[in-house]
Amino acid sequence: MARRLGTSITETARLVGCSRSAFVSIHAKWINDGDTSSRRQDVGRPRVIKEKGRRRLSLLVKQNRRQTVAQLTAQYNAGPSANVSEHTVQRTLLDMGLCSRCPTRVPLLTKRHRQLRLQWAREHRDWTMDEWKRVAWSNESRFLIHHVDGRVRVRHPPSARRTVAPLLYNRSYRGCWWRYYVLGTFSWAALGPIVVV
Repeated sequence: MARRLGTSITETARLVGCSRSAFVSIHAKWINDGDTSSRRQDVGRPRVIKEKGRRRLSLLVKQNRRQTVAQLTAQYNAGPSANVSEHTVQRTLLDMGLCSRCPTRVPLLTKRHRQLRLQWAREHRDWTMDEWKRVAWSNESRFLIHHVDGRVRVRHPPSARRTVAPLLYNRSYRGCWWRYYVLGTFSWAALGPIVVV
């Protein structure tokens, strides 16, 4: 439009925020071909795992969402496709949105539990700030000493809910590691003590 209004090439390039040579190239392409689209999306190394392989990888994940990248890679390479590295599988999984997450650990709620929680929320939804200031809050955290305990991770697409698993409240000794649960409390006015459960 600017060129049609008589604006110079240099001024038009400045208006659209590109170099003069880039504008000349794009303008010539538009005059000759009527096309200014970029071909950059076609540039770069092609994907090692093609669309068919990505569907197969997705199926492997759905069969067992707790598999590690190493396990998924071994299963994938056992099939008819060309062998790929763990790094390639990991990169493909992330590109597909299949991120690894820790399962949510919460108590399994019965219908009665859900009813009571909803009732409690309705009873307290109109509380004032002063009323909430009188509440003492608590939380429990786990600390592991000397060793990992084999926590599993689960792969889900971003839209899926996390897996619900039962809570585990205990302290264990297995060879060379301890697992502690620590309870802390706080209120608006003060912090409470930290207690090992």
